[in-house]
Amino acid sequence: MDKDIREILAGYMTKERFDRIATEEKKFLQKDELVQSLTKQLQKSEMTKEQRLAVDQLLTANKESNSIYSQLAYIQGVKDCANMLKRLNLI
Repeated sequence: MDKDIREILAGYMTKERFDRIATEEKKFLQKDELVQSLTKQLQKSEMTKEQRLAVDQLLTANKESNSIYSQLAYIQGVKDCANMLKRLNLI
């Protein structure tokens, strides 16, 4: 198995659970609407097929990078929480 339990949990929590939480967060929704609006503007622009592909690849790579960052931040948060509970002799 390539993934350990932390990665599996982080994937679930950051993709499924956080998606539900994010859709209720006003700041997230505002930024998401901005992304959608800018995407529509970009689609209407007079770019070549190669330029559109380059922009799409850039945005896809950025989104994937942010997803990995979120997973890593979640895993670190779990580790920090466990360490704190250990220091408090709660686990």
